Order: sequence, then C-alpha cells, then structure tokens
Amino acid sequence: MSRYSRNKKALRQIEGRHSVIETLLSNKKVSYIDISESNEVGPQIEKIVSMANEKKIKVNFISKKNIEKKSSTKKSQGVILYLDDNYQSSVEEMIFLADRKNEVPLIIFLDRVQDPHNLGAIARTAEIFGAHGIVVPSRNSAKISPGAIRASAGALEHIEFSIVNSIAKTLDYLKNMNFNIISLDMSGENIQDTKIDPLKPIALVVGSEHDGISDDVLKISDNIVSIPMKGEVSSLNVSVATGITLYTIFLKRN
Repeated sequence: MSRYSRNKKALRQIEGRHSVIETLLSNKKVSYIDISESNEVGPQIEKIVSMANEKKIKVNFISKKNIEKKSSTKKSQGVILYLDDNYQSSVEEMIFLADRKNEVPLIIFLDRVQDPHNLGAIARTAEIFGAHGIVVPSRNSAKISPGAIRASAGALEHIEFSIVNSIAKTLDYLKNMNFNIISLDMSGENIQDTKIDPLKPIALVVGSEHDGISDDVLKISDNIVSIPMKGEVSSLNVSVATGITLYTIFLKRN
C-alpha cells in the first residue's frame, strides 16, 4: 500500500514496499532507504535491494523499533525510502519533459478538486495517457497525501506535480505560449465535435464536482467542452470525466 509524508529534514518520505518499488522505477533522486532487519526476505525486499544496488543507493538495515519510530504512517511494511529532491515541479519543467520525449505537451489543471482520491485517480489516468504533469492551486485543493498515492496506484511517482498560486494566471501564461486551453464543463460543446490540433500543446482544466471551473478560468479558455450523457444521472465523478476526456484527446491526437 502507498504511503507518503515529509520527514523533519524536509526529505520526501515514501513508505510501503509497493510505493518504494514504484519510486525506484521512476527517475526521482533517492537519498537512501531504510529496511527493517526483522523483514522476511521475500521477492519485494529482494527487488528493492537489487534495484537500490543497481542505482548505487545506500540501504540501511535498522531495527524494527527504529523503523516504527521513523514511520509517519505506522504502516511502512518495514521499508522507508527518502527522496532528496523537491516533490514539486513547474510548468516549464513539464514542457521541457515533453520536449525531451519529442512529444506535444499535455498538462492537467485541477481547479478546486479537493478529494485526494480524485487527485490520485486522475493522476493514474493522466500518466497512462501520457500527460506531462498535473497542476493544482495552493488553496482549496487536494495535495499529495497517502490517500492520493493509494488511489494513483503509484502514478504520482511517475508524473510531474506542481502547486501554483493562481490557476488562471498560469493558464494565461501558457496561452501566450500557444497552448490550447480546454476546460471541461457541462455547458460546453460536445467534445466529439471539438477540433483538436495534434501539434498544439494542451492545458486541460477540470473543476470540482460541486463548484465546477471558476469563471476567470472559463473566460480565458479556448474551448469549453462537455461529455455527452444519456442516463438519468446528471453528472460524472470528476476523475471518470477526466479519464473520458483524456481518452478522447488521445484518440484525436493519434
């Protein structure tokens, strides 16, 4: 199970065998790993030690008591990994990442999405469909947490994440860089009818289920799109709606 916290030295702390393996599979800079001496040597522990050795990452075998003392979640499964990089990225780094992969940038903006499980589920879908990062506002928004990481199935260890003071100002900045700002709102046109230039960078904005996307963001959007629905239920969960939209963009781009 996935665990996340920050330790006293401001290192990013990842707890749990699955989460540690996912982090080692990513390109994140690892400082060191603590493993409980009382752990039975099974496939996951062997894999963690082997991957750490390959990456020349220091592994400390310490007592179960010390592991429990260091653990913030108390559910570390006897393994704690420490990252010495900042867990936040920037939109510039996301654009650079896309350029390095020779891909057209796709960045997801979450406007006041406050449920960490929705953040995690969106991150999982975003990573699968090749998004280069997720951006959230500093206020009234879910941040990386144990619940978000669990819901992401490790995807939050493979996708860039940024916190900004203003979603609208950041989008306006990207708009001046020729990004197509697409907002998902029930008032928008059918996304199936929306023309998407496969060579133009995209900033996809989704809002909370209760409040939707803020007016200042809608005003600067190039396209406001919606998902056609037939049933009696009037709306979709935001993570489900984001997944459908990302899949549609993926098909249109390819």
